[in-house]
Amino acid sequence: MNWAKGIDNTGRPIPNPAKEPSKDGVLIAPNESGATNYRSPSFDPKTGLLIVSVQDGYGIYFFKPEHGAYGWAGADYGVAGRAFLRAIDYKTGKIVWDHPIGDGAGTAGVLTTETGVTFSGDVPGNVMAFRTIDGTTLWHQAIGKVGNGPITYELDGKQYLLVGGGSSLYSFALP
Repeated sequence: MNWAKGIDNTGRPIPNPAKEPSKDGVLIAPNESGATNYRSPSFDPKTGLLIVSVQDGYGIYFFKPEHGAYGWAGADYGVAGRAFLRAIDYKTGKIVWDHPIGDGAGTAGVLTTETGVTFSGDVPGNVMAFRTIDGTTLWHQAIGKVGNGPITYELDGKQYLLVGGGSSLYSFALP
């Protein structure tokens, strides 16, 4: 991250003046899809891990004098970006594991379960199951772009995973 110089004593970012938009453009990290934004994270109390969908992304931001003296009037968001699921130890802030999920930005939320399985989606359009403790892929299924947070529910004693993919909802029975 380069748009802030640090955090002030109230917990707010301190903007980096060198990264203000300019006529020629300034390289900013992360871009608007970068870091983690609307994608819902999930916390696993057993492991103490916060699992987040993130993007290491870069964009060039510029302003145009005809749009005013200040502002983010333009941007090239797609300079570079790679998506990951990251497990963060909530006590230390250290990344415990990092699982690449594709180029660009991920759109799926994250769900952790009591059984040590984490569900999410990748950029190419798979719903995926990971071992929460180390990020190992346990299962995946191509369903189209996953743009929501998966949920589980129980019906008649059977547990299901429900997730949206493409323009459909998918329900998978869990063993």
